[in-house]
Amino acid sequence: MITLRTYTPLTLSPIVKSMWQLKVYGEGETVYREDILPDGHHEIIFHFTGNIAKRTTEQATWVNEPDAFFAGQTLHSYSLELENNALLYGIRFHPHTLNLLFGFPAHLATNNLLPIYDIPAANILKDCITPTFEETCSNLEKELMQLCKGVDLSANKFQYINYAVHEIIKHKGDVSISHLLKGTGVSQRHFDTLFNQSVGINPKPFCNIIKLNHFINYKNTYPQKRLIECCYESNFFDQSHLIKLFKSVTRQSPKEYFRNYNHINDYFSAL
Repeated sequence: MITLRTYTPLTLSPIVKSMWQLKVYGEGETVYREDILPDGHHEIIFHFTGNIAKRTTEQATWVNEPDAFFAGQTLHSYSLELENNALLYGIRFHPHTLNLLFGFPAHLATNNLLPIYDIPAANILKDCITPTFEETCSNLEKELMQLCKGVDLSANKFQYINYAVHEIIKHKGDVSISHLLKGTGVSQRHFDTLFNQSVGINPKPFCNIIKLNHFINYKNTYPQKRLIECCYESNFFDQSHLIKLFKSVTRQSPKEYFRNYNHINDYFSAL
């Protein structure tokens, strides 16, 4: 069994999307396992109870998660195992704001677990974690507010990517690159470079991830509807296009995915 709690810090809304706490309660099984889909966001994750989680890599090998790390973009799903009584916290950033706050190119964390000890500005955040959700969120909010004092939201390069990310999310991933270039007024080469530095992946894969998560959330919202209905109502060209994208990201078909309980995915696909 899993419980999830979230808090949205309004004082940090341009940078942080939410903070969350996840608890695992054992009911006979020794671990909780779920295949985690890409959702387009960066996070910092803290394991309060120590090294109690492991995940598969792109090479299909299992690795232990660090006790505190940056979780960057992923292009494919991975398997996550959490031991019973695990307690985790997370700071969920907007798709393009991690780089703005901590300074390193976002693509360094793509398909990678980057320990926060490697980033000096993030080290102090580890000391904010307590057993209590409210206290932890309060501590994190105070420290992040200090870090945000050096952030320039008016910089042109941030404004370009801020516009593009909001357009992609507003159109649920169904937007052309030419539309984004027209809105920013920069060359495609410059746009791709800035997008990769800020978001961690190129614009087209990011659009696909947002589109896939919209479809999953739509199907969960209307469970009585058939997959083919949700496919067209989520602006996929046809069912074969949906299946091809689904398999390329999740390595399973939509039918296979919805046969399973996906507590973590279902929660975050809606945020």
